[in-house]
Amino acid sequence: MNHTSAPSTRNPCVTFRSFNCTGPSLPENYRALLLAILAFFTLATILGNLLIISSIAFFRQLQSFPNVLALSLAFSDFLVGLVIMPLAVTKVIYNCWFYARLYCNVHYFLDFTFTNCSILHLCSIALNRYVAITDPLRYESRVTRRTLVVMLVTCWLGSAVSSSPILLSLSPTLSVGTIKRISCPDDCVFDINIGIMVVIGYCPYFASLVVIVCIYGKIYRIARAQVTKIRAQQGGGLRTMKREHSATKTLGVIIGFFLISWLPYYVIVLASLALADTLLAYRVALWIGYISSAFNPILYAAFNRPFRNAFRLMFRLKVFGEGARDTDLSGRLK
Repeated sequence: MNHTSAPSTRNPCVTFRSFNCTGPSLPENYRALLLAILAFFTLATILGNLLIISSIAFFRQLQSFPNVLALSLAFSDFLVGLVIMPLAVTKVIYNCWFYARLYCNVHYFLDFTFTNCSILHLCSIALNRYVAITDPLRYESRVTRRTLVVMLVTCWLGSAVSSSPILLSLSPTLSVGTIKRISCPDDCVFDINIGIMVVIGYCPYFASLVVIVCIYGKIYRIARAQVTKIRAQQGGGLRTMKREHSATKTLGVIIGFFLISWLPYYVIVLASLALADTLLAYRVALWIGYISSAFNPILYAAFNRPFRNAFRLMFRLKVFGEGARDTDLSGRLK
């Protein structure tokens, strides 16, 4: 993702491997180290979210309505790792865009789309948790297959529509006064009008932040009131309520981690309107946001036993035996 006033380079444009761009600013040994670090996180994002997708697709116990949203979120993060991060790595390392200039514009559009898509998924997950906790008896009648389809279409189509102003940059005529390429021709750096940035960046993030904080504030109050019920109950009702609270805690950690990871980016983007030389801070904040997509598998494994057990079975290759898909993931594995 770019910001509203990308700092222009102080270095003159140079010909770097037949491209007209700023060129590398780091020594070769530092470039190699940074390349290895960013490549590691890129690969971790791809493989980690592929692990979530594979687990939900394989184990029947994980194929619940709430996990449909988790599956779609993992696919969005998987695309970030597969489509966005590899090209962003070379751009950071070499200060140059080695691909078609047209795809530079498309890359920006897909970057905003996938990020906003993840944010909308988190809103949908929070709403689903709210219904599950506040109205468990009518949950199945309120959260139906049709409801999930509407949520998924809203997440994917809504993020694409909200990011569509970026496509104005494809036309020199339409982009006048809104989005323009700055710096060297092959740097793939844009200056985005603040109005456009509000639509494609700030509104999706901060509106979702407010909604999620309000929802989880209500969930927290209700959960505290249910603690006494949990202590008083026995049997299946107790297990069900504990399971719902565990799921709520897991998703709350994932949502909070994602939103906190992207907060520095939006703060620095705002600061860049008044401050100079924010490029380094901007790139660090951007990659903190990117890397957050790699941590969901770790958070699922840490806070959710069924996912933790599913990951263990995947790693141990114990998914080829008869009945493996119907394994009980709730208890301790043998």
